[in-house]
Amino acid sequence: MNANLLKAMELAVNAEAQARDRYKELAKQAEDQETRLLFEQIAREEDMHLKKLSERLKALKMMG
Repeated sequence: MNANLLKAMELAVNAEAQARDRYKELAKQAEDQETRLLFEQIAREEDMHLKKLSERLKALKMMG
C-alpha cells in the first residue's frame, strides 16, 4: 500500500472533520435562522463526506 495515499486520505478525513466542526460552530453563532440552517446543512454535508472518506480509508488499511 502506498504510504503517501494513506497519508493523503488521513489528511482528507481530518480536514472534513475540522470543516464539519467549524460549520457547526458557525451555526451556533448565527444571528438569524436562515444562516443557522444553512450552516447546519453544510455541516451535515461535511459529515457525509467524512463518513465516506473514513470508510475508504478503513478499506485501504484493510487491503494492506
